Amino acid sequence: MFLADTHMHSTVSFDGQNTRAEMAEAARRAGLDALCFTDHYDIINEKSELVPTYDWMPARSQHAGAVAACCGALELGYGLELGNAPADFAAAERALAEPLDFVIGSIHNSSRATGGIDYYFVRYDSPELCWQHLDDYFDSLEALVRWGNFDSLGHLPYPLRYMRARDGQPVSLARYEDRIRPLLAALAREGKALEVNTDKSRAISPDYRWLLGLFREAGGEFVTTGADAHRTAQVGQGIREAAELIAACGFRYICRFRGRKPAPVKL
Repeated sequence: MFLADTHMHSTVSFDGQNTRAEMAEAARRAGLDALCFTDHYDIINEKSELVPTYDWMPARSQHAGAVAACCGALELGYGLELGNAPADFAAAERALAEPLDFVIGSIHNSSRATGGIDYYFVRYDSPELCWQHLDDYFDSLEALVRWGNFDSLGHLPYPLRYMRARDGQPVSLARYEDRIRPLLAALAREGKALEVNTDKSRAISPDYRWLLGLFREAGGEFVTTGADAHRTAQVGQGIREAAELIAACGFRYICRFRGRKPAPVKL
């Protein structure tokens, strides 16, 4: 089975703990076939600040070391996790002038109108607070998908990491099915991918089986897999399980991207 980890962070990201060379060596040891670095550019950052420009020099300077560490043993992609693009689409477009293999579109923060707070920093002490943030989250996701300059929609259940898994609130994405279905249909129509994000674990969120079913029903074809690793011990975690889940849901391919074009591999 082709194993591709296409969501990975190094010290180029504010929260990464290892260099690209160290992460690539960990991927080689883990037996991966492909990986792609997707360090963060969050247009609203973890401090709720607007960041209108992105400096590509750290990524460029580290990438050669990652290529050397791979020793040709696996495919290596050059990408970006573009967070919170609806805050400033012009800034997003400027960043994407860089020649890239792959762009993940994701939302990490509430909208600027609601303070731009990173969902990680919210303490969810009631279901009502969760619903308020999720309503805003889906507004941002819809804006992101309408804009469309990304290749895979990253970690769609993201806020539930903190609402449900961390803070124990009884919330479900089922409440948003009427909003999720058109989002997934738009991805399918435009030939974009949906990401299965393992969140550094072999215990993949049960939301993904449901989401993959809806995506396939909408005609979706491309699915990417990412561990969201921020240090070497997390590289590749859950990628095999994610691929097995994708196959069980009836998809024919694991997808990675080259030059921002899908390059699927048959399961």
